[in-house]
Formats: sequence, C-alpha cells, structure tokens
Amino acid sequence: MYRLDTKENQLVELTETTFADSDIKERQHIEEWIRKNPEILGEDLLIIGHEYDKFEVNERLDLLALDRDGNVVIIEVKRDTSGSNVDFQALKYASYCARLSQQDILDIYTEYIDSHHESVDAKESLLKFLEADDEEELNSMLNVTQRIIIVGKEFDKRILSVCTWLYENNIDIKCISIKPYKLNDDLIVDSKQIIPPYKLENYYVRKKAEKQKRTIQGDREVIEFLQAVEESIIAQTNYSGRYGGKRNYFAGHKFLGIPWFFVFGYKKDGSATISLESSVEEGTKVIKYIGEKYRDQLQQSLGVPFELAEGVKNKDWLRLIAKLQLDTSLPLEERVQQYINVFSKYYEFIQKLKASNTLY
Repeated sequence: MYRLDTKENQLVELTETTFADSDIKERQHIEEWIRKNPEILGEDLLIIGHEYDKFEVNERLDLLALDRDGNVVIIEVKRDTSGSNVDFQALKYASYCARLSQQDILDIYTEYIDSHHESVDAKESLLKFLEADDEEELNSMLNVTQRIIIVGKEFDKRILSVCTWLYENNIDIKCISIKPYKLNDDLIVDSKQIIPPYKLENYYVRKKAEKQKRTIQGDREVIEFLQAVEESIIAQTNYSGRYGGKRNYFAGHKFLGIPWFFVFGYKKDGSATISLESSVEEGTKVIKYIGEKYRDQLQQSLGVPFELAEGVKNKDWLRLIAKLQLDTSLPLEERVQQYINVFSKYYEFIQKLKASNTLY
C-alpha cells in the first residue's frame, strides 16, 4: 500500500505491521470494528450477535449476522494468523446455527440490542433490513442457509486449501484478509477478499443458481441479468454487491462513510432501476439534498430520468432512483453494459460530490 506525496508527486510505501505490535486486540478492537462497520467485509450485513455463548456446548461465537437474503452469517475473527483449525471451528458454529429457529434469531438479536443499548425494536429492524412485508414473509426468509466469513491478517495454506474446497462444494465460505499499515501515529487497515477471488465467486454464484433454478421463485431472464450485473459491477468498478438469485433486485454495500447503498433492480419487460437508498436519517438527509439540488444535473449527465421517492413499505426509507428502459431484443451483454454505464456515471457523480465536500 502506498501514500501519495503530493508535493513531490511520488508514492511512498507504507510499512506493513501486525496487530500484535500495535497492541490491537481481537475482541476489544477488531471485533468492534466489524461490529460497527460490517461493510468492511464487502457486503451489507446486519450484526445480530456478538460473543454469543448460549449454545449447549461451552463455546463462544465471535460475531453473528444476517445478509440481505436472511441467511445467517457466522463471522470468525483471528487477530494476525488464522491458525490451522479455524475452518473446523467455523464449521462447528455453522452447524450449531443451522438449528436456530426464527424465534431463536429474534431472541439473539434482542439480547444483542439490549447489551449494546440500542433503541430499536428487533422485529421491526429485521423487517426493515430484509424488506419483508410482514412477519410471515420474515419467517420464510430467516436462516434458510448459513454462510461463513473468516477474518484475519494472514491465512495458513491449509486453511486456504480447505476453504477453497468447501466453496467449490457449495459451502458458502469466505476468507477476508485485513492488514494494518503504519502511517505516522495512525494505522491504515486494508481489507481484501482472498477466498473466493471475485471472479471465482461470480462463477459459482451462477453455477449454484443454475442448480437451484427449480426452487427459485423468479424469472430466469431476470436472474441471468442481475447475475451478469453483479459480475460486471465487480469487474468494472470498485463497488460490489451480492445477488442471491431469488429476487428481482439486490443491494450493494455502504460506502463513503454514509449509511446508504445502491440497489440494482430489473424486470422482465426491460425496465430497470439503480437507486441510492437509506432508511437512516444521516443517509436520507443527504439523499434528499442530492435529489433536490442535483436531480436535473444527474438526468442531463446520465441521460435517464431520476425520481426521489419514499419507500413503499417504510416511509422512513428514501430512494434516489435512476430509471432505465432497456431493449429486451438486444443481447444480454449489451443490455448489461448499458446498465453498468449508467451506474458507473451515477457512482462517479456521487463520489465527486463527496470529494468536493458538496454533499450537504
């Protein structure tokens, strides 16, 4: 990693260090970073448990989360090196979590909210995060399957080998490296997904979706389009999102230190949307400002209409929506590229506003 010396117009290499040398603790520091900013793991997650130890066995799970599809995500954190048994440990926790009922998840999340003195209702928070219409839909989404994310500075080769094999055999597992670098008296923390590499992940997302197509309640054309969009976003931008193959939209991760994210949607008739969304006041305030002040400029720059709209299910939700109408007679690749071109300009526009300190 490098720092740009603007005066000399040259790159200065930062010194890689260890968390131990910087007196950074696993539970006290790293787990707290992830708990407060789960987007460091490259996707939008809702943390529902921290240091959970209510299993029948006397073991403690570092962090427990839900993804946007309602799957339970086990997050196992190691400070510097992963060790040689973290994979087995994570698999054990996944097997324990597979038995969690919808009520168990609600109880775990309620306990987490109480322990961290957060003023939210657990059920309402889950409904909002998963965009479920009611409790019945919520229950149908929760804990359909389990995923694993292992976090550490360095990974033992044996761990990488096992995790690669697990992923190739349809166990959804990720290894994410977080490395500290010294910058004067500060630490710079860089995160990078090691297993699976993004392109490999995209291949297996397609492979799994094809295997599961008989059970997916969706349209094949929509699924293929959004899978291609996910892959293209990762390949062509520094943004990312995760498409689960079940809905006609998917969400990306939070960015620029603001609680907002992009949502990518598509329908069979070729109508498509790219929306910047938030349900948190800090995020909705900025979205409203951009929509009111820059909507005309966005429409002119991107060549598509924009709409500032409240959420259908939740009035606290605010969206700044770019609306596209794609020609369904065109090949998939052309439609996807048209969509990505609009997103890239939208994303770049927001980044420039942030860089120029004109978001408020």
